[in-house]
Amino acid sequence: MSPNDHRACEIRYRALLARLEDMSEQIERLERDQRRIVDLLRDFRELVRLVVARLKASDHRIDGMAARLIPFHGHSERIARHFRN
Repeated sequence: MSPNDHRACEIRYRALLARLEDMSEQIERLERDQRRIVDLLRDFRELVRLVVARLKASDHRIDGMAARLIPFHGHSERIARHFRN
């Protein structure tokens, strides 16, 4: 093996090490970004869960108020069928 061959191998080896270090840093950044995305999704899921709970509670209150406001006068079944449809 000539000195030029040895030098060329050393240059390729150093270049490979530099690329591997860059790749390692990119992977670390990607992992951080993925954790950040998962945290955001978890927060969004919690927000949606809270909105659904609030909407259900509002719907329940509105149903309760509507039931008190409907004049029955013998038409309760017809009114109930109307709101079911």
